[in-house]
Amino acid sequence: MLRVGVRNAGGQTPSVQDKYDPLAKEGRPAALQEAAREVTRRFQPSYLVVDTSNMPEQLLSTIQENVKGIAAREFGQGSQLVVVADQKGAAVEARKAESVGSSIQAMLDSWTASPADDKNPEFTTLPLYLQQALTRGAISKGRPWALVFSSLCVDSKAQPPELQGFNGPIRFITWDTGLGEKCLANREAWLTATREALKPTDDGKGANVSVEVYWLDKPEDNDKVKTARNGRDDIKDESMTLSGLDYSGGALSLAVSLGEGEPWLGGYTDKTVPEEWSRQAVIKSQQKSKVTAAIGLVFLVIIIAIGVLFRARTSASAINKWEAVGEAEEIQAGPSNAAVDPDAWNATIFQLTGAMPVLKDIPAAAAQLGPSASSGAPPDATEQTVADSHGPSASAASIGENKPGDAAESVGKVADKSAPSTGMTVAMPVYDDGTGYEADVPFEIGVLLNGKPVARKTKKFRKVFSIGRATDNRVVMQKDDTVHRYHVVIRPAMGGKEWWLEVSPTATNRTNLNGKDLKAGGRYRLPARYRLQLGEATEVRGRLAKG
Repeated sequence: MLRVGVRNAGGQTPSVQDKYDPLAKEGRPAALQEAAREVTRRFQPSYLVVDTSNMPEQLLSTIQENVKGIAAREFGQGSQLVVVADQKGAAVEARKAESVGSSIQAMLDSWTASPADDKNPEFTTLPLYLQQALTRGAISKGRPWALVFSSLCVDSKAQPPELQGFNGPIRFITWDTGLGEKCLANREAWLTATREALKPTDDGKGANVSVEVYWLDKPEDNDKVKTARNGRDDIKDESMTLSGLDYSGGALSLAVSLGEGEPWLGGYTDKTVPEEWSRQAVIKSQQKSKVTAAIGLVFLVIIIAIGVLFRARTSASAINKWEAVGEAEEIQAGPSNAAVDPDAWNATIFQLTGAMPVLKDIPAAAAQLGPSASSGAPPDATEQTVADSHGPSASAASIGENKPGDAAESVGKVADKSAPSTGMTVAMPVYDDGTGYEADVPFEIGVLLNGKPVARKTKKFRKVFSIGRATDNRVVMQKDDTVHRYHVVIRPAMGGKEWWLEVSPTATNRTNLNGKDLKAGGRYRLPARYRLQLGEATEVRGRLAKG
């Protein structure tokens, strides 16, 4: 249920739109039904001002009863504010019906009559305090009205009040009894000046306050006085109760419009809406969560089933690939090796495993990891070098220190060319070793030592680079003695479309790629993401960069 206040609706029912509702994006109002409609004074605060100067004793009690009855009526019709004040500036702002018998009654009891003296009239201070009384406590967007009981016996120098911000009528209820000619003349002059000051102007900046005057002691004005006490007659405020609003919890932002007028906007949180609304919203949310959880569970079961099936198929495919590799190597190593077409065998290995295929024989002109054929240095005296423009050169080689990573290198020898290869590790001639290529997609790497990053930033490479303990590597690891001086080389291949990894032929310490141990002298095609373990404490993490 939603209660909406409307003004001068003319029988129309307002439309309500929840701005957070999906339908609101399409400009469709919520489908609400009118349940009840009643007249209300919720947005019509009233100001009751009583000037007790020049007031006969018998008139005071009548006016006190008038004020008390009007205040009770206003609260009974939904008013949120009734202000009772006097000509001295004292005022009571009442906001509930209980105030009629308490604070308002106390204000009424404090007043005393002051009979008029036509020879020595008591000039009222009402003009001075009327402005203060009518511009205090007004409700924004409200339409206030004022009822002033006064003799209006003012001084000849009294100025009209400034009532900017007060946009309702002012109804003066006065009397002539006991007033002298001086009071009557001053009153007419002040009323004329007040009407002139409060009338609307052409630029729209005037106060636009109507000034009405009625006499208590003129029988012909009796009906007019009764009408004046009834409040505003130029507007009709109504309170409508609408049903059918769907509240699901959280914030609520409503736009209420009537006809073609500008909509009224109001925002509410889950703490300002009625408690029953919040309770029903929780119930709806729980029901929705159960349905969502059931649907999610069904999808999860389907995804798990698909994953299990895919993994089973992948595992079977992987087993078949490795079996095919083994069969191919057995064929090459067998007596009928001469009958096997090397190119066909290489293509089979590459297609099944993704590893770079190899040839058994390495021509002397091939670029490789290992001692240069022209160096003349025995393999047990020097370390292996990378024969390309980006790796360590033969001239940079030196007698290795006695470190764990070098022990095997200083006594290692190139593997026997006639021995069959195993697994995925093979050696192959490289007439185009990729040294001149620039990769289409750069590789981004980060290095960790004992699980901690060596540098804050990663590095990107587009051309061949080497990793090792020697300082002329592009990536130097001097703090790990188990890394060889020239451990691996990573280079673009296939016209820059792929990246390959080459392991030093004398690398006896650990070289592990994505959980698989690599063999010395092997060459491998790198995946888009990899973890390369070198020695005991070094890890290189690499991936294809975005640019």
